[in-house]
Amino acid sequence: MAHTRHLVDVRTGDEFDQPVPFGLVYPICNADGTAPPSQRGRTWEHLVACDRELRPAS
Repeated sequence: MAHTRHLVDVRTGDEFDQPVPFGLVYPICNADGTAPPSQRGRTWEHLVACDRELRPAS
């Protein structure tokens, strides 16, 4: 299975990018198209703890 780097939060619609497999996940934009408050990379563990549910964007 190929690495999917463009991800979306199924609850909010916010978009994320994960440039390398198992690496940090970076916010791209909010569901309304505005810039996220922080563009700092986060771990999967942090995002899950913040109630994010990321899936590959279609």
